[in-house]
Amino acid sequence: MFATVVRLAPVCVSKPALRRGASAPKLAPHRVASLGYPRPSVKARVNLKEDLESVDPGETKDALLNGDAGEKFQVAVGIGGLVASGIMTWSLVTLKDTGCGLPPGPGGVLGALEGVSYLYVVGLIAWSAITKAKTGSGLPAGPGGILGGAEGIAYLVALGGVVVGVMQVTHFGFIPNAIPVEGGPCFSP
Repeated sequence: MFATVVRLAPVCVSKPALRRGASAPKLAPHRVASLGYPRPSVKARVNLKEDLESVDPGETKDALLNGDAGEKFQVAVGIGGLVASGIMTWSLVTLKDTGCGLPPGPGGVLGALEGVSYLYVVGLIAWSAITKAKTGSGLPAGPGGILGGAEGIAYLVALGGVVVGVMQVTHFGFIPNAIPVEGGPCFSP
């Protein structure tokens, strides 16, 4: 009376359907194994309260003042990542609202800072992805959690950049040039 169900990763096919000649979904064995069925829910992977409790600004300050070279490097990269993510977020909000990024500012300093921030965030994400591929986990949390925090925020800002890029093309019909060009739509020299 009840059909037995065969579970293949997230796909279910009943045995009677297979007997009737229905084809089973084809998944390569390595793909099924990589799915790790049953998959844990997002809620099981994220514990924001514990993550926030692990952040300790005092530990970050101590590492910056008294730590070894490795700890100071992690703090410096983390602070740089947070600052770059903030500037990139400001740029993305401006881009979404006006169709152009940040203005060049006096002597082009603001525009240069914007460009360096984009490169810094992309570099931080690339470092994280390479570390993840090699070790199976991302960047270390760093003293006080600053490097891990910068890594997470960089991923969020990059995702926001993709969303704003799609919105930019649909609303304004173009993506502004990274460097202002003569006759361009944004900040012509």
